Amino acid sequence: MAIYTPRGLKVRLSVDYAFALMARLYPRVDAFRVLKTVEGIESLPQSFAFLAGLVCFFLNLLPSQIGITVFVVTVLFSLMTRYGLYVTPGIVRVGTIYSYLAGFGILLVLLAVFGFYRVGWRGVLAYFIARLAAGIVNWLLAMQETRMYFRKVGEAFTVSERNFFNAYRLHANALGITTDIDVDDQERERDNWEPAFLDLATKYPEVVAKFTVNSRQ
Repeated sequence: MAIYTPRGLKVRLSVDYAFALMARLYPRVDAFRVLKTVEGIESLPQSFAFLAGLVCFFLNLLPSQIGITVFVVTVLFSLMTRYGLYVTPGIVRVGTIYSYLAGFGILLVLLAVFGFYRVGWRGVLAYFIARLAAGIVNWLLAMQETRMYFRKVGEAFTVSERNFFNAYRLHANALGITTDIDVDDQERERDNWEPAFLDLATKYPEVVAKFTVNSRQ
């Protein structure tokens, strides 16, 4: 089973479980907003890596300085998203805005052009090598954490599922309700979560159309 965010990010959770959590937030926070928050959290490492590159290019840093800065920023924000350490108000909004603008790689092309103008091809190359290296490190860490979750709870939660949990906790904390992600049988009943589901289905049918009920999909 899986649900999807508006931009197509797959979250491997059943509809009844995911909407049981989102029903706690509804109607003050609807399902669409929660799913966009998931996208924002998912985009945080990329958005701040982009901003770090922009600042490095603007300051005319050396290629080695660019590489180290971008690598460290990307890894740190990846760790932050995994553990839900959103200490600065509005920081997730940066990722959400980036997720709207980052389609088709246009921002990266513009960044590369700006970087080439400011620091030359070596600086731009250092930026992309740092992004690649950080991506490999983050992938290895994510795999390790997925195996850890499987050993502890019998579920292989990926980064996307953990980002969904963090999105729920973020909104739940703001509303002053429980951040516990365990749901009981009554909460899983369709009558409980259907209003939140129908609200999303009515306003954004193209999002709900992507949901799957087959665990192999």
